[in-house]
Amino acid sequence: MPVGYAPLASFADLEKEFGKGNVSEIFDGRSFQKCAEIDETPGDRVFLVKHFNRETKSEANIAEMDKLGYRPATHLEAYAFAKANPELQRQFWIVALGSFAVDGDGQYVAMLRSDSVRRFLGNGWFVYGWYSARRFLFVRK
Repeated sequence: MPVGYAPLASFADLEKEFGKGNVSEIFDGRSFQKCAEIDETPGDRVFLVKHFNRETKSEANIAEMDKLGYRPATHLEAYAFAKANPELQRQFWIVALGSFAVDGDGQYVAMLRSDSVRRFLGNGWFVYGWYSARRFLFVRK
């Protein structure tokens, strides 16, 4: 799937796409820091939506998938994935652990989620433990 790595659209434009109130404030133009070394050269990427089927922690997920040749997806990759696969985020919540924005004392990562009718470009706290129902977005190295 192609990823361009251009900066995200403005917060107002993201709300036009996802709906008013459906975009987390971390996408208000603030900068994101990468959680791993990530090549952002535009091009095709191979994505994997991983279900660990157990409660997990962010750093453990990254380490486990690194051994399998995958790295965590960034917020930009999650957005590209959401645009190309809107129905997947209607099926389950998908977390992208590859980059985070700081809000107060927290580091927040992108989370694609939905309810019965709306899609959200949301967030989750990087250091929280994750419930077994969550899926995670990874990219082939």
